[in-house]
Amino acid sequence: MPHTSILRFGLILAAALVLLAGLVTAAFYLSRPQEQPAPEELDKPVMATQIEFLAEAMQRSAAQIAAHPQTLSCFASAAPEVCQAQAANLHALNHDATVLFVTDGQNQLLPGFLPGETRRLIAGAGQNGAGAAATFSLSLSHPVANAEGKRLGFVIVEQSVPQLQALFDTLPLPDAAAYAELQQSQSDGAVSVLMRRGNQAIKQRSQPNWIALAGTPWTIAVWRHDKPAIEKLAPYAMGWLVASLVIAILVMAIMLSVRNRVTDSLRMLVKLTNDLRQQRLRADYPVSLDEFRPPLETMLKLGRVMLGRQKEVTSQARMDHLSQVNNRRSFDEKQKELFASLKDGWSHSLLILDIDNFKQVNDTFGHEAGDQLIIKFGEALKACLRNSDFIARLGGDEFSVLFPFTPLERARELAERLRAKMPENVELIPGVTQKLSWSGGLSEFSRDDKGENEALARADAALLEAKRGGRNATRVKAAA
Repeated sequence: MPHTSILRFGLILAAALVLLAGLVTAAFYLSRPQEQPAPEELDKPVMATQIEFLAEAMQRSAAQIAAHPQTLSCFASAAPEVCQAQAANLHALNHDATVLFVTDGQNQLLPGFLPGETRRLIAGAGQNGAGAAATFSLSLSHPVANAEGKRLGFVIVEQSVPQLQALFDTLPLPDAAAYAELQQSQSDGAVSVLMRRGNQAIKQRSQPNWIALAGTPWTIAVWRHDKPAIEKLAPYAMGWLVASLVIAILVMAIMLSVRNRVTDSLRMLVKLTNDLRQQRLRADYPVSLDEFRPPLETMLKLGRVMLGRQKEVTSQARMDHLSQVNNRRSFDEKQKELFASLKDGWSHSLLILDIDNFKQVNDTFGHEAGDQLIIKFGEALKACLRNSDFIARLGGDEFSVLFPFTPLERARELAERLRAKMPENVELIPGVTQKLSWSGGLSEFSRDDKGENEALARADAALLEAKRGGRNATRVKAAA
């Protein structure tokens, strides 16, 4: 595949995404409804203002009547006829309003009245015969209290609002596709509809705007149906949809043509990564796309260099460079591993070896001869012991042999066999031959040991006994 295939694919996909984003953005913008003036801004100057002004005037009148001395006198006398006379006088002054005096014990005469409220607005409508226009009235109450603040009763002022229907008819609706209701809240929480205008079917397809008439139990609800602009642009939207569909088909065709090759190439990269993690590499990692070959070859070269260096470092870190056996670090790790396996019921033994007369060789023939003695001794140990035995140089002329899965008695036999198979003499430097002998201390790992080094300590003690006893011998010190 040409190197530009992936680039071409990316350009086509980007173009498709740009076109799709443009379509979505245009559809979203065009589908927004046109800004309309809020119903509150249209209706309040005509309807709400007049109703609210009337309620405020009635509230002030009720407050004045409640504070009038004659009103207080009639409540204080507790004579119904006195209160009725005062109410009649007030009605004579204003024939449009009706004034009622109600004591606390007569609150049942006020439908919907709740004791304790300082103000309560109620409204009612009565029919003046079948088909006649409804007469709407607005009622409110105001508490009457004496000089000590004790509530004596209530003053109720009721006034008809014959122009309510006319005011509602002047309500400007946004367009022909609109519906409005004048609703009244009842004392039990229910809502009744007093007046209606417009197409009631719109109520089922939209959400209302609410206009509260302050100081009254009345609320105006307006529903309107705004036709989205996207419906007007349906042909254009269909064209964009068809174009997007064609682009999507082209993109899918390209994706199908490169999918298998990309998958195979990615699989090779995954294999290379897993092989590097497992510290192994294959001879070749074939890929289907040329775009993947350069980075894969680079990773392969770096992996080979990394693995080579890692093996070299690992070998150097675990091997004694002079004797070519394991070093002290490797011995400590192996010893810890064997000690941990004691809980599974296994038995392991440990042998400490010291080359006899090593200091004498160094002092007499020099360090070169001493180094050769260590080399020859390491070679003899590897030649005479089992492949499963772990040989390590602890330092100087001191070596150790770990016998995995070997009880103490079997290890004693292996130590004696080692002594018998050792070469008797070795040549260190030209003209210098040395008898190859060693002293050893043997012990066994014990489950009663508190740490892995306790067996090593016992073997060291046994080695010291062997040296004191004349060397070229093996002593055994078992766990207590």
